[in-house]
Amino acid sequence: MKVLTSDWNSSKDQLVFVRKQVFIIEQGIDPKDEWDEHDENAVHFVTFGTTAVPTGTCRLTEEGQLGRLSVLPAYRHQGYGEMLLTRAVKVAREMGIQKVFLHAQVDVQQFYEKQNFHSDGKIFLEAGKMHVRMERDI
Repeated sequence: MKVLTSDWNSSKDQLVFVRKQVFIIEQGIDPKDEWDEHDENAVHFVTFGTTAVPTGTCRLTEEGQLGRLSVLPAYRHQGYGEMLLTRAVKVAREMGIQKVFLHAQVDVQQFYEKQNFHSDGKIFLEAGKMHVRMERDI
């Protein structure tokens, strides 16, 4: 397993492949909500297993927001999500960011809590899914 740190232009095909499968097809999120202005300038992360097929993605904005963390169903519960978060937090720290935050879908809130993220408990609707804001000092 490995994580590639990249940008939108270099890894667009891999990022679109995973995010389309997870967010648009599996979760039914509207494509207009999935692709936004943050993709172009964010730092992107892509995981791979033993082949060239991407298994997961995540992005980090200049403001310290993590997002679009997604792992293909066949690769879940194998450490890919943790690898993505670990790399993203490391890069954020290197960028001088002191606190990262994200909008977690409520059904995966516990995953982020295990990675030392904390929420304020306020739930809100985003892209048709219930989310909670979570953050972590780094």
